[in-house]
Amino acid sequence: MQQIEYENKLRSLGCELLGKGLFSNVFSIPKTDKVIKVGRMDEWPTYIKWATENGHAGKFAPKVYSLKFYDTFYVAIMERLVCTVGEIQDQDGYYTNSLQVQIYFTMSHEDCEASDFHSFVMELRHRRMSGDLHEGNVMVRHDGQLVITDPISGHGSSRFRIKSGVCL
Repeated sequence: MQQIEYENKLRSLGCELLGKGLFSNVFSIPKTDKVIKVGRMDEWPTYIKWATENGHAGKFAPKVYSLKFYDTFYVAIMERLVCTVGEIQDQDGYYTNSLQVQIYFTMSHEDCEASDFHSFVMELRHRRMSGDLHEGNVMVRHDGQLVITDPISGHGSSRFRIKSGVCL
């Protein structure tokens, strides 16, 4: 099965396209708090595997319930997040100035009294997993927690499975 066939099947089942990226599309799963990410072979699975194995999934990285690879694409079932940081509106309906987020990501003071989230960003940088950090790849969970959805850009990933939130 090709990626477009899989995505058309999702649409026929009532799944709505929520977002598009360079390598992937995200669809709603009706009447649930989950989404389906359908992606071409990029580095996102590498990030999710690392985040899951190191206890970051469900906190600073998205919680992935399942991940399956096909010949030329992968499919992940994951938590549904509220919006990207760039889409947050203030009480008057204006989009927030994302300059603060950009400054936050460029901070390099490793010995400052940083939050857990800042420590996570610094760990991503240390592991060279921060080349695609921008406001479109930072989302907000229902409880207000910032979640880095996809800090890496590029092709290729090792194949593995996630089932019930556990890497196999």
